[in-house]
Amino acid sequence: MTFIQLDFVAFLAISVALFYICPVKHRWKMLLAISIVFYMIAGVKYLPFILITSFSVFLAGRKIGRIYAQLDETISTDKTIDRKAKKALREQAKKDAKKYLIACLVFNLAILCISKYTRFLVNPINDFLAMIGSGATFSAAMIIVPLGISYYTFSTLSYLLDVFWKKVDYETNYGRFLLYAIYFPHILQGPIERYGRLGQRLKQELRFDAHRCSYGLQLMLWGYFKKLVIADRLNIFIQSVYSIEQGMNGGFVYIIAALLDVVYIYSDFSGCMDIARGASDLFGVELDLNFNHPFGSKSVVEFWRRWHMSLGSWFKDYVYYPVSTSKLVKNLNKKARTSKIPPRVSRVLITAIPVTITWVLTGTWHGNGLGYVCWGFYYAFMILMSVSFGEDLTRLGTKLHINYDTTSWRFIQAARTTLIFAGGRLLTSPGSLANTWYICKNILITFNPWVFFDGTLTSHGLDLLNICVAIAAILVFFVVSQLQVRGSVRDRISRQNLVVRWMIYFAAMIVIAVFGIYGPGYDAASFVYMAF
Repeated sequence: MTFIQLDFVAFLAISVALFYICPVKHRWKMLLAISIVFYMIAGVKYLPFILITSFSVFLAGRKIGRIYAQLDETISTDKTIDRKAKKALREQAKKDAKKYLIACLVFNLAILCISKYTRFLVNPINDFLAMIGSGATFSAAMIIVPLGISYYTFSTLSYLLDVFWKKVDYETNYGRFLLYAIYFPHILQGPIERYGRLGQRLKQELRFDAHRCSYGLQLMLWGYFKKLVIADRLNIFIQSVYSIEQGMNGGFVYIIAALLDVVYIYSDFSGCMDIARGASDLFGVELDLNFNHPFGSKSVVEFWRRWHMSLGSWFKDYVYYPVSTSKLVKNLNKKARTSKIPPRVSRVLITAIPVTITWVLTGTWHGNGLGYVCWGFYYAFMILMSVSFGEDLTRLGTKLHINYDTTSWRFIQAARTTLIFAGGRLLTSPGSLANTWYICKNILITFNPWVFFDGTLTSHGLDLLNICVAIAAILVFFVVSQLQVRGSVRDRISRQNLVVRWMIYFAAMIVIAVFGIYGPGYDAASFVYMAF
């Protein structure tokens, strides 16, 4: 069951009714039961995985927390302990806690890796079985990939690391912790919530708020519009163009597909986030914002602070910072400063280590295959170039008397960021690096502007009417996004009189119902990030 099935709408309506019928102090239990049922509908076979992960992390977090609590109690009660002894006790406690941390990290990351990446070992496993004379065969269909495994694994492990670093207190109630891990609005596609935020919100008294519910329904409608009217429509065209086996035209057709792919991924992913956040609002629980108008960014670094913000901050806090402050990097930095290597070069080389590790891991999180590894190296390179030479380019622009404080220059920066993002999508969207090479080569060597007029564009799954609908919907998306930058659109709607508000709601529902993409070829589970 996914967000865009009618079954989900019915499930959500029943869940909200049951939730508010329940006494306030027991509503978190009702929300836990609803989330477990939702997860079981997706597949009972997936449930043991999230239970094992959450329970192992809960136990490890409790053990680490108790080690620290015992240390604090010893230091506070025994006044004879001097400073040196206190330091030794703290180091020993940290060493003991680290054993549980590492064991739990290895265990749960192994589950994640086996579930997501064993499919690459299908052929080697079959070759081994044949070599030993076994008649058995192994297939990718035998591999169980639990729903939302990347999201709940990262969320729970962030809690464990925060307990180890003493950023949050350990949870003593497993039911509370399981609710944080399995909370159904964010289990499908994020955001990757932190326990210090979502875990605490779920502990508050969850009371009915008509204003919040109204805002939640509005946000869900906007998410459905982006997903059904824009993303799924554009995806038909993009997939048709990227089907190289069909002998598609090159040049401008591929350029159009690459640019539309940017709109597609943004409307698809942010649309799902809006539905998730809107559904959560109905229960009085706020989910973190995952997108903050990323295509208005001036640089790649800024873009990734505003795109999939929960994932970016996760990798920054739990991968980039630990690597950049590790003993290895510190020692290399010390040697580089005492060597004859120019300071700028040594600084770039040292920065390259945590940046590359972070982005290659980010790439492999996003998907399987060599294309995603190249995607990671691609963004590591772009970010290193931006960090290393950004100030030089700014000084050069100043000497050339470029006025940076103009709308035209901000547009150029945003366009540059968008093109860089489109280049990254070309590494993964076509399906293989061979397809990527074929498309890029055709973009460079084929000049065919007549495709705008000879009917070529209407031969890729969308007729003229659907192309016009897509253009109109994208314009609506752009206008609303600009209004959101200036202030809350939902606040503006709420200030209108009752008749105008309901006219807007009915208009939105009619547009989604009439212009949404459905039909025999429609895949209701096609949210691109739902595979994680």
